[in-house]
Amino acid sequence: MVEKHILIVEDEWIIYDELASFLSDKGYAVAPYTKSYDEAITQIKKEMPDIALLDIHLEGDKDGIDLGEILSSKFGIPFIYLSAYSDDIIVNRARRTNPNTFLIKTKPDIDKEQLHVTIKMAFNKKNSDIQKNKEGIFAYTDYYREANENAANDLIKILLRFDDILWIETDVSKRNYLVLNAAGNKKAYLRNSLSTIIERLPFYFVRINNSTIINLKKVEGKINHSSFKINDINFTIKSKYSNNVLSILHKLYYE
Repeated sequence: MVEKHILIVEDEWIIYDELASFLSDKGYAVAPYTKSYDEAITQIKKEMPDIALLDIHLEGDKDGIDLGEILSSKFGIPFIYLSAYSDDIIVNRARRTNPNTFLIKTKPDIDKEQLHVTIKMAFNKKNSDIQKNKEGIFAYTDYYREANENAANDLIKILLRFDDILWIETDVSKRNYLVLNAAGNKKAYLRNSLSTIIERLPFYFVRINNSTIINLKKVEGKINHSSFKINDINFTIKSKYSNNVLSILHKLYYE
C-alpha cells in the first residue's frame, strides 16, 4: 500500500516535530519541516501531498489562510487548519477557502487522535469526490482474449456511461467475468468481481443478490416489495440485501 503524503506547515518546530512523529508512527510519509507560505509552495512542487495541515500564523508576509486559498484554487489539495487562532474574523476568512475542517490547537497538548480521525475522513471524502466526477467505465466488447484478437480497426473496449448501464451480473459461463448490460441491448465484459466493481460505481448501483447489481435509476417499478422490473426483466432482492436497497431507493424516490 502506497503511503499517504502529508505536508505540515507550522512555524513552531516543537509542534511540527510532535505531529510529524505521531503521523509517521501511523504510517504516513511526512514532508520536511515547512514554516512559511513560500516554503510550502516549494515543497508542493517537489512532491504533491495528499493532504496539508496548516497553521494560521506562519513566517513571512502570507499566512496559512493565504496558503489554503491557493491549495484550494490552484492545486486541488485537501487541507485542514490547525490553529490556536479562532476569532470570528479568522474563522470567516478561513471558511471561504473551503478547508476540510478547522481544528483548534490547544497547548500544551494537541488532540492527535482526533486529528488522525479527521485526516482519515478527509481522505474518504476525497475518494468519494473523485468517484462522483467519474462518468462511466470502459469495458471489453467481448471476453478479454477474443476482444484483443479483433481486427485492427475494431473496438477492443467501449465506453459505457453510468446512466446507460441497466444492470451488472456475474457471467454464468465464465465466473471471473462480469457482464454489463446497457441501454440499446448493449453488452460489455469485465474481468472483475461484483464486490470490487461496486466500489467504483455511483451510490444508486446496488447489489440485490450474490450475482447481480442493478441501477436503481433504471427501475421501471415494483412488482411487489422484493421485486423490481428493469427493461421488462424481473429482479428479485434477496433478504440480506433488502435493507440497503430500500434505503438507497428512498434517497432517490418518494414512496
